[in-house]
Amino acid sequence: MNVLDKVVSRLEEILCGLALSLATTFAFIEVILRRGFGSSLGFTQEAVNYLLIFVGLIGASIGVREKVHLGVDLLIKQFSPKTQKVMILVIYTLNVLFCIIVAIIGYQHVAILANFGLVSPEMEIPMYIPKGIVAVAFTLMTFRYLQELVKAIKTPTEQLLAEQQEGGAH
Repeated sequence: MNVLDKVVSRLEEILCGLALSLATTFAFIEVILRRGFGSSLGFTQEAVNYLLIFVGLIGASIGVREKVHLGVDLLIKQFSPKTQKVMILVIYTLNVLFCIIVAIIGYQHVAILANFGLVSPEMEIPMYIPKGIVAVAFTLMTFRYLQELVKAIKTPTEQLLAEQQEGGAH
């Protein structure tokens, strides 16, 4: 699992970096063309929108990996350590289930779009390509939450609560 984790982590970071760089470049070129030459490439606004959505969703997976996702620590801290661990495990399990459901719905949506043959208005690419990022991102988040769940199960209660309090600092 460690090798898979490193490969997926690196892939997430490379894809986010490339997408953000590309979005920034497209936006810069578009500003120069509009302000300096009174023209436009036409497709860049749509491309930038899709790329930023891509970065945000893949970034959410990175956020789960780095433990910077939102939590409700104030409520959990009101209980005994043993109950806190159970609550953490339940929360991770619910997160896994939620991500699985959204990923499945995402893949179903992609299949429907592929069957209809819809294309994007400006770039004229199949709509299942930009919409497919939801399914991919939630699959990655499922993987990350499963990692956190397994780690939380294996970690002694005191150590888990200390790590949760630190906010996942490595």
